[in-house]
Amino acid sequence: MFEVSASRVAEESGWRITHTLLFLAFSAGTAIEAYVYSLPYIAETWTRFPRAIVALFTVWSPLWLLLGGLIVGPLSDRVGRKRTFYVTTTLYVVGAVLLVFASNYQSILVSLSLLLFSAGGEYHNILVATHELMPRGNRSTSIFLVVNFTNLGGIVAAALSMAGYTSPHTQRIILGVTLVLLVAAVFTVRTRTPESIMWLEAKGRSVQAKLELEKYYGQTSAPRGEDASKGVVEVPIWFRVVTGSVLGWAYTAGFSLVVLALGPYFFPELTDEFIVVAGVTAFLSGFLGLAADRLSRKGMLLSSSLATFATACIFLPTQGVWLARPQLFWLIFIPLSAFVNVFFLAEDALKSEFWPTGKRGLYTAIVRTASLGGSIPILLYASTLPITQYFYLGLAVFAAGVTASAAWYRYGVETGKKRSANIWANQTMSS
Repeated sequence: MFEVSASRVAEESGWRITHTLLFLAFSAGTAIEAYVYSLPYIAETWTRFPRAIVALFTVWSPLWLLLGGLIVGPLSDRVGRKRTFYVTTTLYVVGAVLLVFASNYQSILVSLSLLLFSAGGEYHNILVATHELMPRGNRSTSIFLVVNFTNLGGIVAAALSMAGYTSPHTQRIILGVTLVLLVAAVFTVRTRTPESIMWLEAKGRSVQAKLELEKYYGQTSAPRGEDASKGVVEVPIWFRVVTGSVLGWAYTAGFSLVVLALGPYFFPELTDEFIVVAGVTAFLSGFLGLAADRLSRKGMLLSSSLATFATACIFLPTQGVWLARPQLFWLIFIPLSAFVNVFFLAEDALKSEFWPTGKRGLYTAIVRTASLGGSIPILLYASTLPITQYFYLGLAVFAAGVTASAAWYRYGVETGKKRSANIWANQTMSS
């Protein structure tokens, strides 16, 4: 007989082979999401698309990611994190195979839509499941490092695309077959890991939760020490939704407006270099996550958002200097890429953790839909602006991120420093 819940026993356990497998599967999963995200931009060279479709390509990726998360979020609350993974994996394989054999722009669009929908859903599922499956003492580090692997996916896709640049047909085959192999590898690993024990208990399936604990953790004894899920002040649901939505929107729109676009606008001949440097810098900065379990989540959010805004503000006043000496542009661009990535890791962790387990999929989907959906009109509007107004719009978006971070720092709850993911378990969602 268990003296405490199976979820608490699992959460207090030390790091095991199960957690290593989960980390590998989830890290590969976020890299695949970024890989798929880049495909519509690569696909523009494969065939002649109608003018209207080409215009939509700027928002094609965030639109289908949004839809994937919106559907998969509630589904994962209903059927479980692991079963939902089987759904997204199936769609991944269908989309990748269709991509390999696509013969016209219609079939290419269908395959890209399936892949992006799957990527949006599976990325969402990874965010939710990481909080619920990793040990409390390693939870923050795990989510930071897992999400950080998104920085590698786009680089891999670009490299493979360059390998097959002599023929659009060759590009499609290389990208599609590689994706099938990656998904197959992740599937093999994920089938050897458990369902979320927290989710099972939230759904009243305590017996199954105990069986999962025994099978994958080999542990049935109660942990020592105080229950880390107790003693949290309740935060109104509307405040959590608004905070999570604004933080995600500030990253998505701000990163797209400033980090991705500013360098190529002034130095178009260096576009590829900017993309690679931004990706590598972001990935390296993400290893700050190794210290994430010892750091305040609120503090990281506020400091990274302030650093991002302050660094971005340097660009316009110094424009005459770095236009004359382009090497000075890199001295601003590189730290900006690092700061915005740390902000991304912190906000992605927060907006997927501060919900009761039984509704974590749904509410994470709501805030991700709001942030991704809200970025689409901003990006479309920005494309009509001259560069100065465009840049000030980007600064305003980053300023909104600072405001939301400051509000959470003042009125929110600390979720870092090895806090339990179950601190919200007994809170109502009607506040």
